[in-house]
Amino acid sequence: MSNKKKNGTDRWGANDNSSSSSPRAFSRRDFIKAGAMGAAGAGLLTLFNYGQNAQKAPQVMKNSMTLTSGYIPIVDSTPIPIAYAKGFFKEQGLRAEKPVLIRAWAPLLEAFIADQVLLTHILLFQVIFMRYAQNHPVRSIAFNHLNGIAMLGGPGIRSMKELGGKVVGCPIWWAPHTLIFQECLRAEGLTPIVDKAGKSIAANEVAFRVLPPPDMPTALMTKAISGAVVSEGFGAAAELLAGSTLLRMSGDVWRNHPCCQSVLMQRTIDKDPSWAQAVTNAIAQACAWCEKNPEETAEILASDGGGYFPMPKKVMKRAILHVDLKEYGVETGTGAIRHPEWNVKRLGFNPYPYSSAFELAVSLMKKTTVDPAVALTPALLKLDPKQAARDIVDYKMITGAINKAGGLKQFVNVNPADPLNRNEEFDVKPLA
Repeated sequence: MSNKKKNGTDRWGANDNSSSSSPRAFSRRDFIKAGAMGAAGAGLLTLFNYGQNAQKAPQVMKNSMTLTSGYIPIVDSTPIPIAYAKGFFKEQGLRAEKPVLIRAWAPLLEAFIADQVLLTHILLFQVIFMRYAQNHPVRSIAFNHLNGIAMLGGPGIRSMKELGGKVVGCPIWWAPHTLIFQECLRAEGLTPIVDKAGKSIAANEVAFRVLPPPDMPTALMTKAISGAVVSEGFGAAAELLAGSTLLRMSGDVWRNHPCCQSVLMQRTIDKDPSWAQAVTNAIAQACAWCEKNPEETAEILASDGGGYFPMPKKVMKRAILHVDLKEYGVETGTGAIRHPEWNVKRLGFNPYPYSSAFELAVSLMKKTTVDPAVALTPALLKLDPKQAARDIVDYKMITGAINKAGGLKQFVNVNPADPLNRNEEFDVKPLA
């Protein structure tokens, strides 16, 4: 399928200058090489030994589809490579190929639409846009993670206000990343605009430019952009290797927010509902395992561990585990954490797709500044926020999968008295 562009923006609101590649370890030197991060290098490490998991594997489903999957090397994708590495797909009787790393959103979405990959992860806002603006029958089978987005200032930038008159990077227009960052900037008296070649930027404006996540640390270090909003572990990589400052953690703005979801097309589900249920079971199982084993999760994903991401263990452990109030608090740190009473994790897991999150997302999308080429359609502007979750989520599959994985109470931000509902908390809390 072609990826036609309008005014320099493709129909996904993302760049399409990246292709599938294998991850490799990187160092500070890699940032100096423009575009080197995440590029071709050493291949993925050898497959993991499934150990005890292999003994529990049922007979492979006969006459069913082989599971193909693709991912961007960001924590949003975590349950997909983990389900493969830990043998959870195999436990569910699935024939699964190793997940394919793709560096940018546009080629990943194109591969999913063309059924080149049957399973992938897509940002919450983008799923809504695909469903209602582009009429793709995408179905969410699970929320992949909670939090995990970094808002960064490049070298020399220590506050949101210092981004006035400058260019910042975002991964795609329809992302929670973009909206949350824009709301933080608005709270500081700044106005988000779309970056256009030759267009001047006023002192109270911040120009947004779409960049593939692997390119952002390099762009920050070389000062091609002055700030960025990006999924982990590229946030931690920018901190450690590109002289950048973590200005806000996304979970400290929208408490324990979802971002990416594991998705299948309805046509794929219809071909074999039992196969789709098995895929959902494995994703829920992976989420439960990751919540209980964050350090091992980081090690499996890392370039010097399981080799699924281009970042080493040092970076991935920071990306998943590092929440230091002295370093990030208001009094002594960067101000990235302004709600210490929320006790949010840098990255958490809860696969249940709460309808309240869809409702808030639909409302927030109407506030997001995006390239006109991917503006909201009349159908989206009129969309009943309560309708989105009913249309997009297959609640029967995910509920069954979570129950099989041990129930909801093991996950983050669950009310034991009412586990299927939650209250959304969104509070920018600008500095006084």
